[in-house]
Order: sequence, then C-alpha cells, then structure tokens
Amino acid sequence: MTTNQSTPIADGTAGTLPRTVEELTPGWLSAALSGPDGVVEVLAAETERIIWGSATKVFLTLQFARNDRDIPAKICVKGGFDERSRAFGLGTAYELEGHFFRDLAPGFAAEVPRAFYSAAEPDQGVIIMEDLTTSGAEFGDPTALWPVDDVAATLEVQAKWHAALWGTERGDLNWLPVGAQAARSAFEVMLSPEQFYPLLARDELPELSPGLSDDARVRAAFAALWELDDAAEHTINHGDAHFGQLYRLPGRLPAYLDWQTACLAPWAHDVSYFLGSALSVADRRSRERDLLRHYTESLAAEGGPQIGGDDAWHQYRLHTLHGFAWMCVPTVMQPAPVVSAMTERYGAALEDHDPISMLI
Repeated sequence: MTTNQSTPIADGTAGTLPRTVEELTPGWLSAALSGPDGVVEVLAAETERIIWGSATKVFLTLQFARNDRDIPAKICVKGGFDERSRAFGLGTAYELEGHFFRDLAPGFAAEVPRAFYSAAEPDQGVIIMEDLTTSGAEFGDPTALWPVDDVAATLEVQAKWHAALWGTERGDLNWLPVGAQAARSAFEVMLSPEQFYPLLARDELPELSPGLSDDARVRAAFAALWELDDAAEHTINHGDAHFGQLYRLPGRLPAYLDWQTACLAPWAHDVSYFLGSALSVADRRSRERDLLRHYTESLAAEGGPQIGGDDAWHQYRLHTLHGFAWMCVPTVMQPAPVVSAMTERYGAALEDHDPISMLI
C-alpha cells in the first residue's frame, strides 16, 4: 500500500466555515482553494448531487477563471451541513475530521481520499476532496457485501496503519481524543431512554433478546468497555470502520472514507466493528477466528506487536459491543435498507458473543 499523496492543503484559518450547502459559493471556494502554492478563482459551482448522512457530501462541478493548483473540475465538499444530524451531537465529529485531513492524512500509512483543503473550528469541519467517482471507485454497500478475501485484504490495510501508529499517546496530536468521543457523544444521546426505546421499536431492527433491550444494562456495558479502552494500549483507530465506509479504486486495496471518529483506542475497536458489518451472519460464524488470526499475523508482519490467540479472541468478543450503535442509528443518518442489513449482522454477533455479560 502506498502512502497518501495529498495535494498541499490550505490552512483554512480565515473566516467562519460554512454551515449550509448554500454557503458553498464560488467566492468561498476560491478563498478556500487558494493557498501558498497558487491562486484559484472559481467562476461557478454547480451542485450535481448531495448525499445526506451523518455528514453531508456535496458534489460540485467547478468552472475556473484561474486554477494555479490544477484542482479538478469535479470535487466533493464534506462537512456538517444538515442541522438534523448536528442535533445528535455530531459537531465534534465534523471538527475532528477537519483536523484529520489537515494534520494526519498527508503521509498516512494507508490510502485516504486526496484533499485540497481542510479546516476545523468548534463544531464544524469542512474538507474539499477528490470526487472518487471520477476515478472509477467502488463503494462499500452494506446491502451487497464483498467476498471474504476482500474482507481479509481490508484487515491487512487496518493492520498496516495500526502497526505504523502503535503506541501513539494522548498529546502526540492534541486534537486526537482517547476513545471515539464524537461517536460516544452522539451515542449517549441515542442511548437515553427517550431515544432508546423508540429507536429499538422500528421495523428495520431484528427482535433482540431482553438483555439487549434494557437501556440501563446497555449503558452500563458501554461505560465499562469505554473505561477499559481508555486505559488500554492504543493505536490510531478509524473509530467507525464498518463496511459502508470503504471504497476501492481499480487495482488498489480497499481504503476508508470517513474519518470523523478517528481516535486513540485498542486495535480491537476497528477489527471487531468491521468484521461484524462486512460478513454475512453465516460467514462470520464460520470464518471470524481465521480472519482474526489473519489480522494479528498481518499486524506482526508490519512491525506491530505479537498478540496471542486467546487474548485476541477475548478482546475481539468484548468489542463486538460497538455494533450495538447501529440499533440506535436513525434513518436520517442511514437509509432504512442499510439499517436493516447492519442490525441483522450486528445483532447476531451480539447474541453470539454476549459482550455485555463479559463486561458487567
């Protein structure tokens, strides 16, 4: 895997970042894209499509009066442009992703989308990045999974950056939290009794056992897991590494899109959460031990630590709890068919491994 080769990113220190799609004007884009390596003057910006979700992705076609930086005509602008999603406490996630693309993505030990501008301010982050569709990217669709060999290849990608950043500590990057704090903030809202029971009653969700339908029990388990995670040895985690976050370009290994929940956490956070989403229930049950072994062998081969089989299995089982987050994902963030597919897989993993009983 080659490291990411991003065009130098403008610092984005001037002015307040846009909070709505309507504020992505030619004038704002010109100021954002201009930097020490050249001036960019945008004459017009036509909105081709918008993907609403936890963050909003706005696909634009630009016309230039001047383009010293050779910015492509088709770009994607990502940020917190939907107040319905922001109401779930996601402002810190937008801010975090702005920091990631500004400070960590250049030179990262795995491929990430190429960014031309990234900036963050309290409760907002905006990234101007390549439109991957112009390069023929295939995106992870939770309703149409990839073969198991591709799942194994994705674990190799995770192992590569986990190994390269193993032992990163709080303070090495002052914006990088211990634990996926942005996700935790949103999830605490979703786990409140007012949200928990209406969300679990939706038609998209499978029937859950009584132990998974008790809001106080679920909250206690997450509190225990987060306490363990915060005290553990860390690497940099994606933090939301489910299958729907993946893309791949022709002839390249899978890569991850959204980095709103990048954090310091144990390796198992990413690995368990990914495997629970990326395999059918039957494939996970028959292949998860082999795939976990493949990850730990890849981690060691990349210069990371040797993790014993029993310890790896224990940590993997504990971290299947993260899949419960999908039981509370509102359809304003993800389409109903995706919620249905993901909750079926994660629900089965939760029932199989029973991490709550391991934690409380």
